[in-house]
Amino acid sequence: MTFDRIAPVYEASARLVFGTEHRRAEAFFLPEIPPGSRVLLVGGGAGHLLEALLKTRNPATVTFVEQSGAMRRRAQRRVAGLPNAGLVTFTDSSQNLPAAQFDALLTPYVLDLFTDIQLEQEFLPPLLAALDPGGLWLFTDFVTPPKGWQRALLRGMYAFFRLTAGIPARHLPDFEEAFRQAGFRVWKWEVFWGRMIGMGVLMKGEERFF
Repeated sequence: MTFDRIAPVYEASARLVFGTEHRRAEAFFLPEIPPGSRVLLVGGGAGHLLEALLKTRNPATVTFVEQSGAMRRRAQRRVAGLPNAGLVTFTDSSQNLPAAQFDALLTPYVLDLFTDIQLEQEFLPPLLAALDPGGLWLFTDFVTPPKGWQRALLRGMYAFFRLTAGIPARHLPDFEEAFRQAGFRVWKWEVFWGRMIGMGVLMKGEERFF
């Protein structure tokens, strides 16, 4: 799986469909991250959320995980002129992260790329192990939309990304079950773009999701 092939047109294509709403959604709960936090940003793409994080939250450190080299280079260029860009470590893998070393975990539009089994057994365990037990998880992703045309759009998006990026998933995973299995509860929740995009702040504990 790689987004290298579509990196040059990814953002323009997303703007054609969602305008700026997808970017507004992923940054909506950034104010919940205290200044001086150690942040793990996974699936950061071309760096739009990274830029907003550096400009508004004054983090102590940021580990930016993006598998696509083309996307990662775009992110590096995007933040290169910021005074705190040196706080960012760029990497292509979330494996071998130090345990309990991050105060906040951000996963913008990345969990939907994987199947339920992959999330439970492969993708989430190293991320959650790296998060401090009292840390925040900021989740942004597509959720099952209420309207038929939105569901058709979502099916089309999956078909497109399976063809161009080789993503393994064919449909949205069961986020509620994934978070329940991981022992996380929703603390704050908002929806965007006709309830097709969800953004939540999660913490350890027992509570129903959305």
